[in-house]
Amino acid sequence: MEPVGKNQMKVGIFVTIGLVLILLSILLLGGDRLFLRSKVYLYAEFDHVQGLAPGSVVSIAGVTVGNIRSISFVPAANKLRVKMRIDADFLDRVTAGSTVEIRTQGALGDKFIYIQPGDPQGKSLDAESTLPMQKSTDLMGVISERGSEADKFFEIITEVHTLMKSINQDNRVGQIIANFHEASKGLKATSGDAEKMMAELRTQSHPKFRDALDRIDRILAKVDRGEGTLGALINDSSLHESLKGILGTSERKKTIKSLIRGSIEKSEEK
Repeated sequence: MEPVGKNQMKVGIFVTIGLVLILLSILLLGGDRLFLRSKVYLYAEFDHVQGLAPGSVVSIAGVTVGNIRSISFVPAANKLRVKMRIDADFLDRVTAGSTVEIRTQGALGDKFIYIQPGDPQGKSLDAESTLPMQKSTDLMGVISERGSEADKFFEIITEVHTLMKSINQDNRVGQIIANFHEASKGLKATSGDAEKMMAELRTQSHPKFRDALDRIDRILAKVDRGEGTLGALINDSSLHESLKGILGTSERKKTIKSLIRGSIEKSEEK
């Protein structure tokens, strides 16, 4: 009969091998072959990390490709150097022109590094490259960067809320909308009446109006031909010469001018 210790050792070895096989199966079937993939390191420098920490996610165009290994201060500048470990299979997506920024994900506001790919036809960057920082486009990131100006943002929201509350008090919004509705109805009715009037003017329903236009046209034609008193006054050049003779440059004519001017001024004073 074998000793108890030897049996326990066999059982322990068997259980250990089984656990290892189960763990490897889970990793392989789950597609997370962390131990079988080669890794490369990239770097980025930020003025502040806004809550990043070792282990935070690194993504390329929204796809998780790695995580942050470490965050350290740059001795020669007032910056923080972030070391990123990413899957080597995605390195060809990091081309010249790629940039990095800090974004926020989830309801808890977890921070992660977002790598914006460059030109797909551009040259792939080498491992250990430092990516340039892009100005944050994330809303929470912008608010964090602006610092003191964020208070103004919330003040504007408060003022807009107060304004809308005041406008909506006693159903003012409903009254304003009702007034606009009534005004639009009146404008529509007026427009309809104007269209009807113009349509009637274009038709033969107003013979008197057309007759009046014809008469005016005939009168203007007579005046243009010099017929009648008005036509003669307008077309007769002798009237102009007579007035010119009366209002000439001699002393007598100057006296007449002064009398006429005085009469006009007295009539304007009255």
